[in-house]
Amino acid sequence: MANADPTPTASSPAPLVAEWSYDEPVAVIGDIHGQAEMLGRLLRRLPASMPVLLTGDLGDRGPDTRGVLDQLVARDARGVCGNHDIWLRDWANGRGFKPAVLHPVMGGRATLRSYGAKGPTLEQVIAQGALVPRTHAALLDAMPVAAGLTVLGTEYWMAHAGVPEFADLPGVADEDIVPYLAQHMPSSLQWARNYPRAVPPLGRTLVMGHTPQVTPLDTGTVLAIDTGAGAPFGGALTAVILPERRFITVR
Repeated sequence: MANADPTPTASSPAPLVAEWSYDEPVAVIGDIHGQAEMLGRLLRRLPASMPVLLTGDLGDRGPDTRGVLDQLVARDARGVCGNHDIWLRDWANGRGFKPAVLHPVMGGRATLRSYGAKGPTLEQVIAQGALVPRTHAALLDAMPVAAGLTVLGTEYWMAHAGVPEFADLPGVADEDIVPYLAQHMPSSLQWARNYPRAVPPLGRTLVMGHTPQVTPLDTGTVLAIDTGAGAPFGGALTAVILPERRFITVR
């Protein structure tokens, strides 16, 4: 779940598009937004050995981003980078700090509090990125813009914000749209408000977050699993089990 980017960027040591393959079922979790307690309840409903993947937006707004990252590191989770992950990744890895994240809409102050960052000046806050444990920083730094996912032979795309309706790109094959956008228009996969029912054909099912749904949505070609965990009015946290496409939601 997210809003427009004041200064979009996708710079990261991670590859723009990762390729992940599993010979067992996996759980893909939607936007968590600092809701560590809900995440804990959701994880307890999953088999302890089941791989955990993420559609991004791990922190901000909710009270315990650090607790979220602690649990995800313990589960050896990995996922694609959401717009709310970009600033935390860069701050934790010494690559600067964007003051726009302090706006209430972004909710970055809650994340800073969860790591114990404080100080009367912005300069003091910027200097405290080392408060983020290195395991957290490494998880964030490894998150690509998008991923090609294969689970028991079934192929999917993962992109935090989905794919824009306009992405029927001349000369670009359906199966190449996500890699093309990751390279040339990464903000369209991380920041844009893309609606699940408007996603163009991509050659495989797309798993996305970012645009909140009252309940998780399966259109046949899109699995939209942001169910509002970071919403100020309260919401739910959802995982989808692949390849069976079964939803698990906690409130």
